Amino acid sequence: MSISDVPTTKPTVVVDPKTVTIRSDPHGGVTVRLADGTTLYQARLVEAFPVMRRRKFVVVYDRDGEEIGVLRDVRGLDAESEQVARTVLDRSYFLSRIESIQRIEERYGVATWHVITDRGPRTFEVRSRSEGVWWLGASRILIKDPDGNRYEIRDLNKLDPRSRTLAELHI
Repeated sequence: MSISDVPTTKPTVVVDPKTVTIRSDPHGGVTVRLADGTTLYQARLVEAFPVMRRRKFVVVYDRDGEEIGVLRDVRGLDAESEQVARTVLDRSYFLSRIESIQRIEERYGVATWHVITDRGPRTFEVRSRSEGVWWLGASRILIKDPDGNRYEIRDLNKLDPRSRTLAELHI
């Protein structure tokens, strides 16, 4: 193998939020205008760390999926751009916070959770603990159902005793 056989990657460009504008387009997409005047239609914004660092390190892609650069924090954008970015990111990474667990029924290795979230009552399945439950610290838990919906227990220790017991039995 020679040095010319080693794949190269282009360096990540850090986008200065003061030099970029982000707007919604009439079709529900996003248009990004860069400092050099380049306009990206149907751009995509994706959080690099959506659970641990919300709205920080947001990767900007063009409509073909090519990475354009990274915004370190959306708070540096102008007010309208920040609002559009927050709306887009919230839509793409929907996360409900579990406030209490009513019951969990397990049948054939599939657990059906009946919970109350910050967005109301929800029922969802967890087919495998190894694929659907992640510890994000000593007492923070992320649960993902087969449809890709995400639920968070921000602090297991702050759940009511019954909810905590149910959670501990099934995670």
